Amino acid sequence: MARDLVVVDRGRGPSVLAIHGQPGLGSDFDQVAHDLEGTHRVLAPDRPGYGESGGDPVGMVDNVELMADLLVERGAAPAIVVGHSYGGGIAILLAARRPEVVSGLVLVGSVGRADSIGAMDHVLALPWAGEALTAAGLLTFGRVLPRLRGLARHVPGGKLAWLEASLPDRHYVEVASRFGRQIWRSFVYEQRALMREIGDVETALHQVTVPAVVMTGTWDVVVPPSVAASVAGTLVGSELVMVARTGHFIPRDQPRAVADAIRRVQAKVDGAGESQSGGWDEVDDAGA
Repeated sequence: MARDLVVVDRGRGPSVLAIHGQPGLGSDFDQVAHDLEGTHRVLAPDRPGYGESGGDPVGMVDNVELMADLLVERGAAPAIVVGHSYGGGIAILLAARRPEVVSGLVLVGSVGRADSIGAMDHVLALPWAGEALTAAGLLTFGRVLPRLRGLARHVPGGKLAWLEASLPDRHYVEVASRFGRQIWRSFVYEQRALMREIGDVETALHQVTVPAVVMTGTWDVVVPPSVAASVAGTLVGSELVMVARTGHFIPRDQPRAVADAIRRVQAKVDGAGESQSGGWDEVDDAGA
């Protein structure tokens, strides 16, 4: 059983599984699902330890089995799997370890290689110190930074547009107020799981054979564009999409770009007998 995960399941058509990051909720993909609901069925769960699913958090590999079970139980396999940030690592492992349930990948600001883990990631995984810093960080993330984002938005001439794109919005204030302690506990657990399992994710990149699009925001300071380029260079036949003037929160700020990437992967899946070639593209933020 998929451990009684709470899942938003909407739309009709080929299946899409949307895996949120750390921290995050299935609702992070609401605008993407809205864009796709006329052509695709989108399943967006709150992962273990988050949101309405609650319960104890689990590592990446255990998330893989839960996501695979969810797709099978809902009759939604195989699906295009979309993974944001930490969720991208789960998506890569899912495609490598349970290929029968994955038809394609869209990796959005995704982790993927061991050398992408920075010094702060290691600090946040430390006992005691990591827990204290995470608590302070989540307080800032959920209450202070959204207010700073609002101020940046009103700076004339868009001079702080890069800062606005890099910060969480008021949605995270609501999430932090409802699930604050739960998020703290899950973040700490998953940070340590990331340290343990990122090597497995990197190995899995060489085992993925499905069509893939790798997306990154040109202003992403959480998982830099260089990581996306490296991941795309490892995935055979994948496409790298650079989303201009956008930070780490691509599903929030550029949902249409994510939906378009899903459609592009769907076209490759539907034409699976045709030869696929890699490449890169750049998406502007106009009209998205």
